[in-house]
Amino acid sequence: MQKQLFLFCTLFLMLLLVPPHALQAQTAGEPYVILVEFMLDEARLDEAIELLSDIQTQTLENEEGCLVYDVLLSEQEPARIFLYESYESEDAYKVHSNAPYYKEIVLKKLKPLIKSQKITKVFPLNFEDALDDAEI
Repeated sequence: MQKQLFLFCTLFLMLLLVPPHALQAQTAGEPYVILVEFMLDEARLDEAIELLSDIQTQTLENEEGCLVYDVLLSEQEPARIFLYESYESEDAYKVHSNAPYYKEIVLKKLKPLIKSQKITKVFPLNFEDALDDAEI
């Protein structure tokens, strides 16, 4: 019983410390941001990286709603790849995931090279005011 009470109190305190805007769902005008983590087949890593480079190029060249599309390689584990994708809205992300080149490159060619995948929906905290006030 004490353990349950302790866990409840801990969770309650954590909720009190989290800013209210951090608990809200995405609202209109906020970017739609995801982090994707892949573990790729090491034997076909060069092929996978080429495909990721191709989807990055296609996305940035063809999608006005894409703000950022970064492909990141883990220094410790070369077969672990991270994507940081930011879109103007969820609708812009849907345009991306329905694009013919996405279906061809990601679903048909890249997917068989992926051993595991994790997608995390995130939202950026707005630190612009803090940066404006900071001395550089």
